[in-house]
Amino acid sequence: MRTILMPSILLLAALTGPVEAQRRGSAAQAGPVTFAVLVSDPSGTPLPDAKVILSGPAARTRRTEGGRAVFEGLPAGDYRFRFEKIGYVTFERQVTARGAKPIDVNVTLTPVDLPPLKSVGPLPPQAVDAKFVVLDMPAFIEKNYVGRAAGKTTPLGCAAGGAGTLLQINDAVAQHTHDDADEFVYVVAGQGAVRLSDRQETLGPGVFLMIPRRMAHTLTAGPKKPLVLVSVRAGEKC
Repeated sequence: MRTILMPSILLLAALTGPVEAQRRGSAAQAGPVTFAVLVSDPSGTPLPDAKVILSGPAARTRRTEGGRAVFEGLPAGDYRFRFEKIGYVTFERQVTARGAKPIDVNVTLTPVDLPPLKSVGPLPPQAVDAKFVVLDMPAFIEKNYVGRAAGKTTPLGCAAGGAGTLLQINDAVAQHTHDDADEFVYVVAGQGAVRLSDRQETLGPGVFLMIPRRMAHTLTAGPKKPLVLVSVRAGEKC
């Protein structure tokens, strides 16, 4: 009996060994997979804030920090990368992922070749005094903070077609109208409300509203003061 069992056990072990090895190999091939992405410009300088879109057996989106982005814990398979950044040509790459070792994906994005600017002739008289404006709003608000005053109005910029203003409100703004301008308002911070005729709307960070010209309205600050608004009156001259 022992003589019969021994060859059978040896045969089973011989067959099981390759199967187990194959399973281990298949498991290694199946992942998890890690991609280490590096996005650079033609000079080799890493590009920050490039958008990397991954599609395939799994879908992910990352933005590069210092030109780098990492995708971890992905199943093995065929993936497509899409790289986007303003001012650069969009690029795509196909990558097959196998095994647990990190896979390097190094990409160079080419700057967009913009045509030279063409002269459009002299500016119309009403636009000559207009200036290009760029502001860091948090820093600008901190520098011009209203404090405990009833309110504060600070110009942001203006041109022939309209004017932008920073409004900081602690006390209510009485009912008023703008006869020659539509007002576009974006709430930056604080809480409050706007009343338009017989209608009242709650205001908070991220709320946008458009008030047509000649529509009477009032503004009121809520518990979180001041109510901070960016107001653009389209049609109002400097």
